[in-house]
Amino acid sequence: MMKKNLIILTIMVIAMFGFSSCIVYHPHNAELPLLHKQGQMQVEGSLSMTAPLLLSPAINASFAYAPLNMLGVQAAASLTDFKNLYVQGAAGTFFPFGLSVLECYVGYGYGTSYFDHQSESQTNKYFIDGNYNLVYSQINFGWAELAEGDFDIGIGLKGGIMTPHWDKINIGDDGTRTIDESHTDAHFLMEPQLMLRFGWEQFKFSINASYAFIDGWPTENNYFNYERFSVGLGVHINF
Repeated sequence: MMKKNLIILTIMVIAMFGFSSCIVYHPHNAELPLLHKQGQMQVEGSLSMTAPLLLSPAINASFAYAPLNMLGVQAAASLTDFKNLYVQGAAGTFFPFGLSVLECYVGYGYGTSYFDHQSESQTNKYFIDGNYNLVYSQINFGWAELAEGDFDIGIGLKGGIMTPHWDKINIGDDGTRTIDESHTDAHFLMEPQLMLRFGWEQFKFSINASYAFIDGWPTENNYFNYERFSVGLGVHINF
């Protein structure tokens, strides 16, 4: 019975990663570490999907460390649809107040985006290809190690300037490729995040949610869409 359930679960995971969407940017379910003491180190891995259609599955990994008192560094990576990669790194400070923690970070992120659009119409075949840079700051607040270390609850607000370079490239009947449209305008991005971790002091399960708002995004066509909301489930290890 256990072997059968494992096979079913494996098939479901493979099927889940078979769904993708024509999206150039996805909200990122990066860790809210809530560091509160020197020497603390955390790693987290999760699977996330965009809501409400549960598309664009992503594999996420993050790392956080406090090398000095009130100094924290963190890094995160996300692979979406097995094609789109995003990495970021940040450094900042944290202020513990009993069980509550306030964190402030400044960081940089880089992402790539690619998807194909194939249609039965020979005149409607194209793909989107490009990348983006993100310079951001983030403020996190929450409560760490509640109930003798078994629970963490946090909220975060990430904001910054995204500079994209995406091209819509048409594919002609003879296979020729021409750039039909480009998107290179800088935009202000804001991402509020929610986090809940539960389990034990060193090992917890995590639930993450993130919402993306990009100011001034082009709306005259549907070539450079972005997802607004994503949710994720993961495991969190605290050293």
